[in-house]
Amino acid sequence: MSQALFIGRSVLDVTALVQDFPVPDGKVKALANDVMPGGSALNAAVTFSHLGGRAALATSLGAPNLMRDFLISDLSRRNVTVHDICDDPEYGIPFSTVISTRSLGARMIVNGAGDECEKIHQRNDLISADAQLIQIDQYERHFVAKHFDALQAFEGPIVLDGGSWKEWSPDFLRLADIPIVSEVFCPDGQRTFAAMCAELKISRWAITKGHGGVVWHDQGNEGQIPALSVDVVDTLGAGDIFHGAFCHAYLESGSFVDALSQANRIAGESCTHAGTRSWMDA
Repeated sequence: MSQALFIGRSVLDVTALVQDFPVPDGKVKALANDVMPGGSALNAAVTFSHLGGRAALATSLGAPNLMRDFLISDLSRRNVTVHDICDDPEYGIPFSTVISTRSLGARMIVNGAGDECEKIHQRNDLISADAQLIQIDQYERHFVAKHFDALQAFEGPIVLDGGSWKEWSPDFLRLADIPIVSEVFCPDGQRTFAAMCAELKISRWAITKGHGGVVWHDQGNEGQIPALSVDVVDTLGAGDIFHGAFCHAYLESGSFVDALSQANRIAGESCTHAGTRSWMDA
């Protein structure tokens, strides 16, 4: 059974699926509502486990409370092992408010007001455990900074889930063997990102472009995978699901391009359902 460690922030998503965004001062009726654990690494870990892998999640949970219990219980049902890396009893799991539209296949996200946990446990044991692959997602940066040397020494591949460009993105990119980033991660375009990867001697990378599919580079070879043509209901978490599916397929097959293709298909299918979980239970 393939095993992977996912490192990243966990949140609680308060979601609403609507037909169209409300106008200012307007109201609309939701087509669906939910409250569920979320976050890039968390959703990827759940996907990895759903596909048959053994997933562990290193994330900040903070003080015991109902929200923490809810998150741990949910992930236990999804067979994801959770490791709390936060050493701050004042830290609380942040809320994220998400409104998704069926008409546009777009969403608005309001992230929680709190900052990341800065008081971090030393957990080199997580990195030196049985994981064959590690995914990082530009969050839990204090944990990543504290364990930078251990991550550099990790013998398996480190996959970067790069959303938007951040001031600390170069540090995460230096750790990555396989960066898979969104097109908004590349503010100066694909050519600049390719040059950055070449400078860091990264030979495998991909850029996800939504309706434009996936552009990939694999040890000098290049190509593009077209987006799956589906009846989009909700795109929430599609990128996270893509990464979890990629990590599982890559460990199973060892083929970079085949793994991207499988991830592209699974992420596309997830968009035909509301939320981040209902595609798994359909």
